[in-house]
Amino acid sequence: MLGSMDALEVLREMHVEAKATFQQIEQASPEQRGALWAKLRPELKVHEELEERFVYDPVTRDVDGRDSVLSAWDQEHHQQVEEAEALMSELGRLEPREDQWIERFRALRQMLDSHIRQEETEIWPRIRSAWGPDKLEQVGGQVQAAKAAAGAGAKVSGAVGAAGEAIKSATERITGR
Repeated sequence: MLGSMDALEVLREMHVEAKATFQQIEQASPEQRGALWAKLRPELKVHEELEERFVYDPVTRDVDGRDSVLSAWDQEHHQQVEEAEALMSELGRLEPREDQWIERFRALRQMLDSHIRQEETEIWPRIRSAWGPDKLEQVGGQVQAAKAAAGAGAKVSGAVGAAGEAIKSATERITGR
């Protein structure tokens, strides 16, 4: 690995990739949409799990109510994810060649664009302030490892858990704890 990036940079890169794929799907022929969506949907799930496990849940514990915006974000994020997952389920029941599919897909894209904007402009600056660069880089290594494991085809929750365990044991070897 070429040096780790901070966790929010890894997640930001994933946002850029997802936005590009959303645009590609919108511009694709009706016949191509389904295959492109089949690739994007699990990537969105991986991204959400990485955010929750490595960033939002831990930062909520770390701020312990000292930052009301971050403390409330965890719950708000869960709600936004549920709304997005409902739309994704709806897409799964529709035929990608149909007009209704692309209409629902555009609604999902708008929802996620708004979500990303809120994360990047309101939430992440607060996380940067709460955690600082060293903690963000440490967590960035964990996010990169879990993302790589998921990209290698491991089931998301298993990949995230395995990466977390590998990082934990490596940290214990290094620190002797």
